[in-house]
Amino acid sequence: MLCELHITNFALIDSITISFTDGLNVFTGATGVGKSLIMGALNFLLGSRIGNDIVRTDQKEARVSGVFFIKNDAVRKDLEVMLNDTVEEEVILQRSIDRNGRNKSSLNSNPITVTLLKEIGNRLVNIHGQHEHESLIEPSYQLSILDRFGNANEVRNEFSSIYRIAVEKERYLNSLKENESLRKREIDLCRFEVNEIENAAIKPGESDALEEEQNVLANSEKIKTTAYECFDNIYEADNSIIERLREIATELEGISSFDKHFTPLAEGCNQSIYQLEEISVELRKNAEKCNVNPERLSEVEERLDTIQKLCNKYGNTIDDVLAHYKKSKKKLEQLVSEDEDLENIEEELCKLRNDVIKRGNSLTKLRTKAATKLSKLVKDELGDLSINNGQFEVEVSGHSMDRKEGNLLKLEDVSSSGFDDVEFMFSANAGEKVKPLRKIASGGEMSRVILVLKRQLAMADNTPVLVFDEIDSNIGGRMGKVVGEKLKTVSDHHQIICITHLPQIASYADQHMKVDKKVAGNKTSTEIYELSEKEQMEEIADMIRGDEKSNVTRKQAKEMINDAKKFSNNRMGN
Repeated sequence: MLCELHITNFALIDSITISFTDGLNVFTGATGVGKSLIMGALNFLLGSRIGNDIVRTDQKEARVSGVFFIKNDAVRKDLEVMLNDTVEEEVILQRSIDRNGRNKSSLNSNPITVTLLKEIGNRLVNIHGQHEHESLIEPSYQLSILDRFGNANEVRNEFSSIYRIAVEKERYLNSLKENESLRKREIDLCRFEVNEIENAAIKPGESDALEEEQNVLANSEKIKTTAYECFDNIYEADNSIIERLREIATELEGISSFDKHFTPLAEGCNQSIYQLEEISVELRKNAEKCNVNPERLSEVEERLDTIQKLCNKYGNTIDDVLAHYKKSKKKLEQLVSEDEDLENIEEELCKLRNDVIKRGNSLTKLRTKAATKLSKLVKDELGDLSINNGQFEVEVSGHSMDRKEGNLLKLEDVSSSGFDDVEFMFSANAGEKVKPLRKIASGGEMSRVILVLKRQLAMADNTPVLVFDEIDSNIGGRMGKVVGEKLKTVSDHHQIICITHLPQIASYADQHMKVDKKVAGNKTSTEIYELSEKEQMEEIADMIRGDEKSNVTRKQAKEMINDAKKFSNNRMGN
């Protein structure tokens, strides 16, 4: 149960603490005093989105916290699964928002995400909004109601998960099939490119070495002739350079005895002779090994031509060609893998389709069973709400298939919610056939059907706290007593928090709180306080006649409260 709700700097609320009791907690107050702020604060605490304009004027942040006492072991275990931690009986949720829109959420003072806060909130509190009749006309919402009533949400979630996997697998398979001819062409192209580059066996830097060798081979005859001629001129021929240099060195040595300045010149000539002798040796060696080889020249030119053709196709350099080779090889492996996967994916998809059918049929059975039960329960209660000849049926229709039809199942014919379409069918008058509720029900009839559905959902629900925001919309005073009795019945198993305008409903409160607005100076504040028995009578009298309240209306209010107490006592006696 929700034990306490602390609200600070939230719109018109300065700081209030609301203590709740087991059973039926009722809020009343004139229009515009801020009753909706209670629902807004609770929704905010439970993870709903809200703008930073909710922060009270001149304040830095709005803050809401709630103290919950968890009696239900199943609920506590669900929270422990969410949190992956032990959960005590007392849980404190807190959330704040500052003027910059920054949110902070915590559980027992430990920070949590808003997503986790919302999951926890959904397990602890179920809020039925005042505009829910607008959603009830939608078949998808009717389907959600039926699944909640029939405890089919777990099976539905399992179906949705398998269905989404199957849809993704089918989408991938279709893309493979649609691109099959293109993929085969790409495989042929990539295989050709990979083979061509592999067969060429090119290496980094190879073209530079080949171009150098080609230059030598193409000019080998000239190189050989020139090298021999230079060798002859330096060393071998008559009157060679070395022979003449020796003569010069001898002459210089002769005159150096007269003038020592010529000694280093003679030595320089001798050093030059040694260097020229080494040069001549190298010239002869190079000339001897320089062979004219037309066959090798042809081979080198062919190899360079092969490399150039590859560069023209796949890049400007050998490095570019090798990079293209790696890319093509990787793409080829991927394409071949996709081609090989085609058959495997078809088998996998067939199994997934069979699983979708199996789980979908199980879901349909649960819904059909729940529809029969819910139809009877709602029909039986319509008389209590003055629809004496009312008929109500939950119609379940759609695709039901045998497992053997897995290959024939078209996933696009169903949805992630299952094979079924659900329609709430209704008739208010005897002899009239049931028709879709969304097409024929009046506002008052719609509100009464919603009331019955909410009560049945509440009875089937193990969420500890149920909140009804203005459940009396479009319901007159005559029906208020019935609504109050039904809320009182539900409060045997759930804590109920209810906002109402009807005195008949308010009279059934185990705890009655009044919402009021106060103006001090230039500041308006919303206040909430618990009513004593006498104050409750006065408030109900106000709700009956407003400012025209009299002893007669007080007597009426007292009778309403006494009738509510008798109803409770009689039920307890039973």
